[in-house]
Amino acid sequence: MKERSIKIHKILGIIFIIVGIVFYFTPVPGTTFLIILGFIWYKGKKKTTAFLKEVFSKKMYESLKIKNIMKEI
Repeated sequence: MKERSIKIHKILGIIFIIVGIVFYFTPVPGTTFLIILGFIWYKGKKKTTAFLKEVFSKKMYESLKIKNIMKEI
């Protein structure tokens, strides 16, 4: 049962990422959130937070308050 749940999370994560990328080039709001949500569903919250910490500089990571945002998701 748990293995099936993990597969569903990965599939939904990939779908969110693809939909977010496709709609990114349209005037639909919230596409960036779909991409980030897709990464969270695909990789998990801890790995996504670590990835975003590496991508952004420490100063940018703290100013955007990404840690607080990830706690709320």
